[in-house]
Amino acid sequence: MMQGMSAKITEEQLEYVRNWAAQGVDLNGIQKKLREECGMHLTYMEVRFLLLDHGIEIATEPATEAAAAQPDAAPDTPDEEEDGANNGKVRVTLDDLQLPGTLISGKAEFPGGASGTWKIDQLGRFGWSQLTGRPSPQEMQDFQQELTALLSRG
Repeated sequence: MMQGMSAKITEEQLEYVRNWAAQGVDLNGIQKKLREECGMHLTYMEVRFLLLDHGIEIATEPATEAAAAQPDAAPDTPDEEEDGANNGKVRVTLDDLQLPGTLISGKAEFPGGASGTWKIDQLGRFGWSQLTGRPSPQEMQDFQQELTALLSRG
């Protein structure tokens, strides 16, 4: 599915996507721009996989500020990473205080070292912010299963 979808996009369209991501346009915005400016009708997940397949990350706050703020916000994170990167499992948590503009948000840590903040807005749209690294397709499936289980517990 991912390979076939990626083959449809031209190098010029891919460059547009890279530029939009560098400008901080979110997944929904990239999906809309692809539809309006390139005539491509991709689902949200297809856009997400497109970015993952090509190693494209959406720009967020300057990396130096985000990295400097993170250790203070989660003091026990380094200890957990030193203990074996989540014992081979994806770790999904819910935020005690939701991010502004979100219905629900949390953090994810992947066994391969990637991590990020996930969010679901009031319209039910899923997105990532501060995603570092590139989770494997299997890690993404595991994340979806863990998130579903976490949310079903209430």
